[in-house]
Amino acid sequence: MRGAIARFRRRTLWGLPAGDLVLAAALCVIAVASVLTGNPDEGPLAVTLPVAIVSPLALVWRRARPTVTIALLIVTGVFQTLLAQTPGSLWSLAVYVIATYSLAAWSTEAIAAIAGAVFVAALLVQERLASGVDYVFILLLFGGAWLLGRAGSTWRGRVTVAEQRQREAARLAAAEERLRIARDLHDVVAHSLGAIAVQADAAEAALQAAPERAAAPVRAIRATAREALAEIREVLDVLRRDDPRDDGLDEGRRAAAPMDAEITRLVHTAKASGMTVELEIGLQGDATSAPVEQACYRIVQEALTNARRHAPGAAVSVRVAAERGALNVRVVNAAAEPPAEAGPPADAGGTREPRSGYGIRGMRERVLALGGALAAGPTADGGFEVRAELPLRAVPAPEAPA
Repeated sequence: MRGAIARFRRRTLWGLPAGDLVLAAALCVIAVASVLTGNPDEGPLAVTLPVAIVSPLALVWRRARPTVTIALLIVTGVFQTLLAQTPGSLWSLAVYVIATYSLAAWSTEAIAAIAGAVFVAALLVQERLASGVDYVFILLLFGGAWLLGRAGSTWRGRVTVAEQRQREAARLAAAEERLRIARDLHDVVAHSLGAIAVQADAAEAALQAAPERAAAPVRAIRATAREALAEIREVLDVLRRDDPRDDGLDEGRRAAAPMDAEITRLVHTAKASGMTVELEIGLQGDATSAPVEQACYRIVQEALTNARRHAPGAAVSVRVAAERGALNVRVVNAAAEPPAEAGPPADAGGTREPRSGYGIRGMRERVLALGGALAAGPTADGGFEVRAELPLRAVPAPEAPA
């Protein structure tokens, strides 16, 4: 029932709200019946009948063109006052009150004030021409209707602003969620495909030299691919939930397993792909939130991926420790070892490729979103260092720098 009423209120006919057309038609029928039956008798039908038709029908513009409605009522009122007597029936009073309210509710404040003052002045003049005494009644009744209309306009404005803010907040939340999912997919795909590429090269070399040694790289490829599929499935599961932000950035398996175990497994996978990685973890029993653990895991994952891509063969040091109320993450790789033969293939990248793009940008966005800080850049010996400081409990930054 409520839905049908809402649809009717939104419906328009000839560019005018259907509700206004129905209201005007109903009042017009009442006015014409009142005039034809002479209840009350306010003058000859040649004068009162046109007024009874035009005055209620003027309400069809009460929202679309409220000043037009007011102008027609002033003309009809003065017309009947000069040729017969001032309109004083109940239907005319209802039409005047509705018109005054609509003028205040659907016009700007300046137009509502000016047109309202002119309308009330016209009513007072009609009362004076009819030698009436209801000046205070006119001021109180129509002044009150005008104030009620302005209150309705203010309320609608506040509701509109609140709805706009809600829609904007929903758009921002959706954009942030898309960005988070894009970061996760980048981290998973870049890390996994990088490891698979290295293991595929090792398997190819083993098949040519010692086929029996190709089994280990193939098993590593299979394990890495399955792990990547599982992580991508977790990211996609976020899209299927009604509210992907319902539990403070719950991150599936990342939040379910201890962070040190996850990072150890990550380093073990990197070692299996041929990297030399040294790991040091010093959490000392400090509790960390799921978003912080997720960010730490992704930082280490992306840093290892970058080291494999930009400095193949270089030793990597990973340190994760809780110190001074913060979680410090440091991943350093030495300078890339010079190639033994003609150099890396054209598509391998080598150390000549600049270490920039979505990876470091994504790490920085993760850290800033939690209220931490990240620094990434070359070291004095030609290597590369990624250093992040995260709060043990996520504290969103007030505003991320542009």
